[in-house]
Amino acid sequence: MTYNSRSLDRAVDVPVSATPAVVPGAGVVVASDDGYVRFHNTDLSKVYWQRRLNSAVYASLVVDPDRRRILVAATSGLITCFDLRGTLVWATDIGRQVFATPAPMPAARILFVAAFGGRVFGLDLATGRILFERAVPQPWHTAHGGSAAHRDPYASPAVTAGGNAVVCCAEHVLCFAPDGTELWRRELGHSLKASPVALDTTGQVAVATVNGRVHFLDADTGGSRSCIDLSGKIVASPAVSGPVLAVGTQDGITTGIDIRNTKALWTSRLGAPRSYTSFSVLPSGDFIATFERGNVVCLRRDDGRFLWESSQVLGIPNHEPEMDITPAVGPDGHMYGASYTGALYHFLFRPRTEEDR
Repeated sequence: MTYNSRSLDRAVDVPVSATPAVVPGAGVVVASDDGYVRFHNTDLSKVYWQRRLNSAVYASLVVDPDRRRILVAATSGLITCFDLRGTLVWATDIGRQVFATPAPMPAARILFVAAFGGRVFGLDLATGRILFERAVPQPWHTAHGGSAAHRDPYASPAVTAGGNAVVCCAEHVLCFAPDGTELWRRELGHSLKASPVALDTTGQVAVATVNGRVHFLDADTGGSRSCIDLSGKIVASPAVSGPVLAVGTQDGITTGIDIRNTKALWTSRLGAPRSYTSFSVLPSGDFIATFERGNVVCLRRDDGRFLWESSQVLGIPNHEPEMDITPAVGPDGHMYGASYTGALYHFLFRPRTEEDR
C-alpha cells in the first residue's frame, strides 16, 4: 500500500494496522493508516472503489451481513458505514479515539463501540445515530497521572448469546444490555488488554488478564465459575472453536483449554499471536495467528498439532516479509494478511480433493 506524497514528490509505504473484512465471493475491504478504505477484488488485482476517512484506521473492519454493509472505525472517532458499492450510508463522530473493534448486536440493531477515555457507545446500525453513551472504569493509574491511562478501553467488546455486550476496561469487566443498561461488573485486579470471548455453549465469558490468568465468568451474572493460570503475560486475544479456547502468552506458548471443564487440553510452543493481535478460526475449525516470526501459523484445534506456516519470501528487492496484523479468512478459501511496512498479502488454500475428504 502506497501514498503519493506531493511534498516528497514520491510514493511512500503506508502501514496496514487494521484486519481487513472479507466479502465472500466478491473480495476484501482494506483500510490503511493514511485513512483510505479500499474494496479490492479477491486476488487484489483490481480496486472496485476507494474512500478516504479523516484519520488512520486501527480497529478491524466489520461486515454487517444483514445489510451487506462495511463498518469502519477511524482512530479519530469517526464511525462510518459503506454499502458494497462504496456509497456512504452514514457517518457519526463520537468525539473519542477508537482502537477497539466495534461489535454489532444484530438482534437489537445496535453497534457497540468502546472508545479511549473510558467511554462506550451504542449506535443505531441503520442510521448511525448515538443511542447511548456510558462511562466505564478507567485504569487505576489515571488518578496518578499515568501517561497512557487515557488509552483505554483497548480490548474489543464481545456479544453474548443473550444479546448483551461485554467490555474489558482498566481492571474491570462490564456487561451492558442493548439499551445501555449496565447489567453487571466485576473487578479482576489486573489490567485487561485482550478482548473477551463469549462462550455461548457454556453460558460463560472468557477474560484474560495481563498477569496470565484466564477467568471464566457467568455471562448472565458476572460470577466467577473458574480460573486457570497460564504463567505468562497475555495481551493477545483468545478465540474459541467448538469446545476449545486458544490462548497465547507473550513467551510464545499457546494453550488449548477445554471450555466444558476449563482444563488445559494441550499446549504448543508455537503459534501464540503477536502482541495485541488475536487468534482467528478457519472454516475447518483450526486456529491461525500471526506469530513471532511474522508468518501465519495453523494449529489443529483438537490437539494443538502444527499444521502449516505461511511464507512471504517472494524474491522482491528490499521486501520485508514479516506480517503484523491478525489474518482474515473467508469461507471460500481466501486468506489475507498485511504488515506495518505496507504489504498486503493474498493467500489461496488448495481445494480439497475427494481423497483428502
